[in-house]
Amino acid sequence: MEFVVFDTAMSQFDSKELEALIRMLDEPDDAVFKHIRSKVIEYGPVAIPFLEESWMQLTEEKEIARIEEMMGSIRLNDTYDKLRKWTDEGGASLLEPYLLISGFHEPGFNTEGHKKSVEKITKDVWLEMNDSLTALEKIRVVNHVFYDVYGFKGLSNHANKLTSYVLSNVLRTRKGNPLSLGLLYLIVTQSVQLPVFGVNLPTHFILVYMDDFISLKPAKEYSREEVLFYLNPFNKGTLFRSSEIALFLKQIKIKESPEFFLPGDNFAIIRRLLEEMIVVHLENKNQDKAKDLQYLLSALD
Repeated sequence: MEFVVFDTAMSQFDSKELEALIRMLDEPDDAVFKHIRSKVIEYGPVAIPFLEESWMQLTEEKEIARIEEMMGSIRLNDTYDKLRKWTDEGGASLLEPYLLISGFHEPGFNTEGHKKSVEKITKDVWLEMNDSLTALEKIRVVNHVFYDVYGFKGLSNHANKLTSYVLSNVLRTRKGNPLSLGLLYLIVTQSVQLPVFGVNLPTHFILVYMDDFISLKPAKEYSREEVLFYLNPFNKGTLFRSSEIALFLKQIKIKESPEFFLPGDNFAIIRRLLEEMIVVHLENKNQDKAKDLQYLLSALD
């Protein structure tokens, strides 16, 4: 795919010119078509409805393939631009990039609908909270709403399944893998201002609850002494201690490192999401999609 930066001036676009360009997509001369393609892609996301309408009316495989490729390029570049903006603005929200990456994998993704679904879970947790609760009591509230009320649980066979990462599927089936469940759990807890963070433990994403007697601060400013307990979002929010992490690392023969015990920032979590999805694409022999995600990964640099 060709990677471009959309021209914001195209927000005031000429629909008649765009329609005329799309009618020329059967151009037999490759050099001329390349120019037409470039002009259409410059319109960015506003071109998608016009391309979709044309796509539904076509019967020639070559023209269909051309339109599908252009829509894919537009979606990729739009997702990159938005991830880049999220990065440049400090990466405060985890929900925003999760929606973007999930939407990239699912044309017609209902961003606002899924956002409202997550906000509903968050609101239900918030309604059960009060400042007098201890850290353990607060997590019991979250676990009750997340696992008992909404019924989220780990997907027993999630290997090589891209759908286990996509937010819409997690919300619909109430099932996910360690990272997707952990990411959703993390979005909810951070939305209600709990000091819960992701931990980049090898092969299994976990969460950590930090000292809540101090004001919330950036993930990388916490120390091991401020850890209260760890959580396994894949196993109904089960609590455990650092000694169990050490034992796990010993079992999988990986040397201990501070990052396996301390909070990771939002960039590290979204990077891990993209990296794990790239692996799934490669295992499923989908080289093109893996290349696209490598490009999206560069938006975090």
